[in-house]
Amino acid sequence: MIVVKRNVRRDTDLPKTFDLQLNQHEIFEIDRCNLVLQLRTIRRAIKESAEEMEMVSIERVFVKAVSQALTRTARKLYHVAEDLSDLQRLIERARLPGAFHESDPKPKPRNRPKARY
Repeated sequence: MIVVKRNVRRDTDLPKTFDLQLNQHEIFEIDRCNLVLQLRTIRRAIKESAEEMEMVSIERVFVKAVSQALTRTARKLYHVAEDLSDLQRLIERARLPGAFHESDPKPKPRNRPKARY
């Protein structure tokens, strides 16, 4: 027979109400910071890998065809790292969308020219 203990205190009172807007903002900030950290980590690893491939290619450790493939792959990895940098900057500037963010005014509809037939 296996006995499972539960770590729930019976005298713990959970709050009955909470500020949904504040919690949404806090959750958004946590998610945003985590994404930025992950993107920074991934970008750094990709750039280091690209540099390593480029160095091995320059040193001509392998036959010419393999060295050329390493160079091509390194270039592609540099481009991926640049794309991740762009995405990171977008996420760093991101703000909470919709009804949860009061400071952004609602967009006004554009006046579109009437279609002429």
